[in-house]
Amino acid sequence: MKLNIVIISFLLLFLGQSMAEEVNVDSILVQAEQVKSSDPKLFSQLLDSLQQQTLDKQQSHYLKYLQAYELTYKGKGTESIKVFNDIITSDANEKLKFKANQTLINIYAISQNWNLGLLHLSKNFELLDEINDPELVQNGLAIAAIFYNQLEQYELGLIYADKLKSTANSSRNTCLANGLAIEAQLGLGQLQLDSPTLQSAIESCSNEVIMQSFIHSYIATRHLRDGNINKVFEQLSPQLSIIESTRYPRLIVEVYATLAQSYFLQNETNKASTFANKVINLASGLGNTQALVSAYQVLYKIAEAQNNYQAALDYHIKYAQADKAYLDDIKTKHLAFQLAEHQAAEQKSRIALLDRQNNLLITEQKLANTQAENTRLFISLLIAIITLLGFWAYKSWIIQKRLKQLAEYDSLTHVLNRGHFTQVAQSALTYCENTRVNMSYILFDLDFFKQINDQYGHACGDWVLKKVAKACEAQGRKNDIFARIGGEEFCIALPGADLNSALKVVENCRNAIALLDSRETGHEFKVTASFGVTDTKLSGYKLERLINDADHAMYQSKHTGRDKVSIFNPKDPSAIQSSSQSLLAL
Repeated sequence: MKLNIVIISFLLLFLGQSMAEEVNVDSILVQAEQVKSSDPKLFSQLLDSLQQQTLDKQQSHYLKYLQAYELTYKGKGTESIKVFNDIITSDANEKLKFKANQTLINIYAISQNWNLGLLHLSKNFELLDEINDPELVQNGLAIAAIFYNQLEQYELGLIYADKLKSTANSSRNTCLANGLAIEAQLGLGQLQLDSPTLQSAIESCSNEVIMQSFIHSYIATRHLRDGNINKVFEQLSPQLSIIESTRYPRLIVEVYATLAQSYFLQNETNKASTFANKVINLASGLGNTQALVSAYQVLYKIAEAQNNYQAALDYHIKYAQADKAYLDDIKTKHLAFQLAEHQAAEQKSRIALLDRQNNLLITEQKLANTQAENTRLFISLLIAIITLLGFWAYKSWIIQKRLKQLAEYDSLTHVLNRGHFTQVAQSALTYCENTRVNMSYILFDLDFFKQINDQYGHACGDWVLKKVAKACEAQGRKNDIFARIGGEEFCIALPGADLNSALKVVENCRNAIALLDSRETGHEFKVTASFGVTDTKLSGYKLERLINDADHAMYQSKHTGRDKVSIFNPKDPSAIQSSSQSLLAL
């Protein structure tokens, strides 16, 4: 590659013709595009050389695109987003705009801005049929697979990875397809660690350091989850210097976190502490990641083992905060995907309705043309049209009713979802405040629900959520407002109920959950929940305050043994601090 630059530079110096200058610039741009992920050092050198050349308008746009890519690679996503958006709204050619849009999707995946990412992904799907360049089409498939994997929609990620694999016409795209397919298959539990597919994928990425390193990281993470610590070191130790040389923060923190946990499990606390601190130092700007949660957990356990209780407490607080933030991000991720699905369904419904309306206009025109020829035929057709309109109106009503159901109710448990609950509860709270009537608020979270999902599968977890919702809904009154607000977390608003009445409902719900018989799932396990309770006498008539105070009380139940009920105590300093932090988070 360096030899190519020397030859091109030679032509530039000695030929002295404008066409030769164009060839030089275009060749360097193409070469920079080819090595942007496989050879970061050469990529930077090529960009520096391009800044010394005279560029036309399209070449300047291309250079800005590559410079923005380099900013992204170095973790400066905010700066690069502005450049990519400028390219999309500029007079750059369609292919370059398509590339910029694709890169924005990747940035939003890394920064966990799922709503904007899904918006740009939808644009890419619209443009794919209009792009004739096979390489760009393959890039579009790769970006879709990357984004869906980051969104933990592994089924969709695997679909687009397989599409990319079937159309790949370069070693780089083959590598990307293999790496993305492995990430999705491991996420779905469809791939064993002794599968020859893994080694084949690693070999296909011999010239793509970043993706090859990610594959090693995926495999090591799976070994750690299975308790094969020696296999973790076998997988990562020979690759560590290569991984660090990529200077890719998202990859490096995942590897450091895996090593920190592995060294801790082998009682090598110094090394575990070193890698955990490296994660914390490097993770700033990457959002809430599992790597950061793991790092704080390792440091907390090390301090606890060393009887350094003050440090252990500090790290445990940071661990709990990071874990809650990470879980909130997961909830946000799934909510964004569900919202995008609902919007897509609504858009399809609108398009279908417009198609029906167009068909109706065509039919009416035909009727107008034939009216003079045959009155009886006109009347018959008019009756048919009226019948068809009634059918279409009925179908439209059914669709709207279904969309309303999707927008207001949780599709799994059939209780209110978070968005609709907020509206209904706020209306009830306003009424209670105006009439000076008390209102209680209950928040509860299923204990060790993630372990049920991991050990017995998501189908078993769905069974638990449905049974819990049904059991608790039966304990309340007709005017109580019951909702699933995300994951394994539920809430109940009780208009007109004082704290004593709410506690009776809570205790009935707790007992009903504890009495669930899991044997019909084919497994035996205990289902319990931790509850937090408050009312307007304790927390006032602000919905956000009620939610935050009940949330604090619920976490008191979690921290004091689970399967318990805790009442919010406004005189508790930690409760006041927790409420302030929760309000800031909102």
